[in-house]
Amino acid sequence: MSEDAAQRVLDLPMIVAGREVFAEADAAQTLDYTSGLQIRMPALTSDQLEAVLDSKQEVGRRLQRLDTDEITWFLGAVSDVWLSRTSPSRKIADEHAGLITGYPAAMVMEDYSTVGYFMNQRFHSTDQIAAEFGDARIFDEWVNRDMSKVRAYPRGLAVHYLVGNLPLAAMYSLLRGILTRNVTFAKLPGRDPLSALALARTMIEVDPDHPVTQSLSLCYWPQGDEMGNRVLRAADAACVWGGEAAVNHVRHHVPVDAPVAAFGPKWSLAAVDLDGIDPIEAADRLAEDVCFYDQEACFSTQRVFVRGDAVAFAETLAGSLERFAGRYPLGFQQPDALAHRSATLLECEFLGLGTLRGDDWSIIIAGDDRPFVHPLTRTVLLEPITDWGELAQHLDSRTQTLSVFPPSLGEQWRNDWAAAGADRIADLGWARLPRSGWTHDGGYGMHPLVRLVTADRPRVQYGPHYPRPASLEGWQREYFAGRDWHAPLWFQLAGSPSGMAS
Repeated sequence: MSEDAAQRVLDLPMIVAGREVFAEADAAQTLDYTSGLQIRMPALTSDQLEAVLDSKQEVGRRLQRLDTDEITWFLGAVSDVWLSRTSPSRKIADEHAGLITGYPAAMVMEDYSTVGYFMNQRFHSTDQIAAEFGDARIFDEWVNRDMSKVRAYPRGLAVHYLVGNLPLAAMYSLLRGILTRNVTFAKLPGRDPLSALALARTMIEVDPDHPVTQSLSLCYWPQGDEMGNRVLRAADAACVWGGEAAVNHVRHHVPVDAPVAAFGPKWSLAAVDLDGIDPIEAADRLAEDVCFYDQEACFSTQRVFVRGDAVAFAETLAGSLERFAGRYPLGFQQPDALAHRSATLLECEFLGLGTLRGDDWSIIIAGDDRPFVHPLTRTVLLEPITDWGELAQHLDSRTQTLSVFPPSLGEQWRNDWAAAGADRIADLGWARLPRSGWTHDGGYGMHPLVRLVTADRPRVQYGPHYPRPASLEGWQREYFAGRDWHAPLWFQLAGSPSGMAS
């Protein structure tokens, strides 16, 4: 890695089959950021792509020979280095992540710590496998499923279109590919090519010859680039995070039989019942859900429905938002985004809606009809409500997380709200940290990345569902004696109280 301090240029490699590749001086792609930093990275070549595809089967075989314990022990070793913050890759990430993402550096460090502890505490991986597939050993052995045995196998080459507005998501997507034993080819996001790359480079530092390390390829290419389209056409499965255009692009280019795990545009909201709660606690919790990632994550709260004195709560919330900004100031914002927020506030004031604002946040007290597109940038749309039964009409298929306070509110209304479209109901203040066993946008994120293979139990094992015939000879006579076909013997015997021939 080399950095030109005068020009604020950072040279980053791409990773091809577990090996770092830096750009030649005259063959680099450049990415420019609002902070003034410029990143230079190499462009993927045909030879490099073919090398990954040629090695896919052998690397895949090496991965499949690892059991879950071996993979989680390796991730644990990586986490020791990652959490120490002493490795070269982690130091580069710590120094530059805030300049690249636009988020406060301390906010990005929270994500880095979260992924580090996920890897370090091995039960997080095994518990999530068990939650998604019913048994933590499903990648290691055949597990019982009634009259069958089932085992999970990787798809092959899993292409990940990573997201840049949520560092944790990009790194977690890599971990999903690793835990499912797929060979990973990740498209780095222009918004944040550093975070996922830093984690993969740490794996190289720990063991460059480990099967997990050699299964990783991470590159950047602009949207619509032909080399990127060739990567998609080679995919056995894909995982895409991002907006509608990115999801449609991936679905259009992957093979027809390649499953796609799509985490596309979603929005989130909160429900707060002020009756009998501490409004300061509710406001502090809400500030966490609104302000982390500057409201750009799918689970970031945009609208808040409040039962009680919404105007008084808005004043309390203003104090919480200001305290949060003291800890994590609003990051670099595009001028268009700030102009959108200013125009929205002016419009709302013209319409007679109540507004509060600080340098890093704003609150709008609105009715049911929203006269604007939400401007994000830590803007809270606070809406009074008297009957929680009416909240369902504000939910739809793109609703992701509904944060509630007090928690009993969710327990009372979750059936109605889930039926109306909410994919997740969580305690207010914890939107960004889902509990083990969680579903992602209404499904389990690892499922599209695997094949669940079935081995039927032998037919002589009838189980509790099928009556047992009198003898094997009777079954053979029924099917092979040359008689005209009629109801099979097991069906004829179904009415027998004992399930046996008389």
